[in-house]
Amino acid sequence: MIRILMSTGSAIALVGCSIVGPDYEQPTMNLAPEFVLGGSNALTDAITDQWWQRFNDPLLDELVVRGAAQNLDVRSAIERISAANAVLSQTGLNSQTNGALSSSVQLQGGDAATETATNLAINAGYVFDLFGGYSRGQERSIANLEAAQLDVGTIRLAYLADLTNSYVQARYYQEAAAITRQTIASRRQTLALVNERRAVKDATELEVQQARSLLASAQAPLPILIANFEINVFHIATLLAEPAAPLLEQMQSGAPQPRPSGFTTVGLPADLLRNRPDLRVAERNFAAATAQIGVAEAQLYPSIELSGTLGTGTVDRWSFGPFVSVPVLNRGILRGRQRAAESAARGAELAWRNGVLNAVEEVQVALTLCLNWDRQIQHLERAAAASRTVLNLSRESYVLGEATLTDVLDAERINASNYLGLADARRNYSLSWMQVQVATGRGWNVASMTSAGEIQAPDLTPDPMGTSGTILATASN
Repeated sequence: MIRILMSTGSAIALVGCSIVGPDYEQPTMNLAPEFVLGGSNALTDAITDQWWQRFNDPLLDELVVRGAAQNLDVRSAIERISAANAVLSQTGLNSQTNGALSSSVQLQGGDAATETATNLAINAGYVFDLFGGYSRGQERSIANLEAAQLDVGTIRLAYLADLTNSYVQARYYQEAAAITRQTIASRRQTLALVNERRAVKDATELEVQQARSLLASAQAPLPILIANFEINVFHIATLLAEPAAPLLEQMQSGAPQPRPSGFTTVGLPADLLRNRPDLRVAERNFAAATAQIGVAEAQLYPSIELSGTLGTGTVDRWSFGPFVSVPVLNRGILRGRQRAAESAARGAELAWRNGVLNAVEEVQVALTLCLNWDRQIQHLERAAAASRTVLNLSRESYVLGEATLTDVLDAERINASNYLGLADARRNYSLSWMQVQVATGRGWNVASMTSAGEIQAPDLTPDPMGTSGTILATASN
């Protein structure tokens, strides 16, 4: 035993108060100088860019603001910040000290007499942070708090993308339903023309049935288009944490399909490390995992706790002195924890690197889709205008007996297909444009949407007795 204590003292003397475990170094990664199809200018102030306003849709702007304060996912993420700060308050000096005040009053006696025994005891202890395990634990908690704060941005971006997607989808289905109603009206008009010609023996019963069949075919998709519109409105109401009925009534009045004005730059791949909150969360997770290595390694070394007890009452007593603990029989478990911490840190770094690569891919995919949907819209706009002219001419020619019913029905089918295709392309362009904004990390830290709960400063004030929390709670009451 004497040898063990001597070797322990020697180890403590040699190591002193050094902090074990690796010091965190922010990871770096070689990225392309610019995005494929992108520009060559850096993207600054992206996190405060209110990109949804470029849809020029007042209702969408209103919904974004309403949901920013009410969305339950965002509020849950903010609550996780409070939890992380509470964990942080348990580190540092607060975790190195312990103690309690205890008292007792007991009646003691037998057949002859009864007496009262009173005891009051105070015990306290302080663990020296010889190898920095407690300091590393505080580093880990600070990194976790910062990750929780940044994660609000990730959740808010997901909320903005989900809300915008549902709104664009709802307006698309409204437009598709309107186009379908126009097609139904056109085919009713064609059926009326065929019936008129049938009455004077210029059309056959086959043509009448063909016109009726295509009218029914045009009517069939309408209920599902209406259902899809309502489904998206219901989802928006869920995102806003509001009843669906008032919002459904508000949106049923209709509005043009949202289409963003202008095309924003995407910046450089390196900008994503600053602008994307999910990448910054991954980097903070790596920092926390690195600090955990030091926590696990410090447990392999001896620890010294200075403790004392003062008691008074029936018997007065006191004690004071150091307590040395040397891990001997559990070193295998502690080594395993250290290796597990090292593996977790390597995994966290790989997760960060993988996140960066995926983020670059997301930007480039959204960018190429956005550019090419825009080109398709231009072609479909010309095709829709031409097919409308063809439909009008074919109907006039049919009345004059210069065209067949098949010509009219084909013209109606092509015209409806072109306008539905144009509405679909406009929807996809708006969604891909929105994905460009989200993928480049825009709009997650707008001042008007930020609450006090998500910008809590790290609470590093030593408070072993917890008096500051009591004072704050009393003041708040």
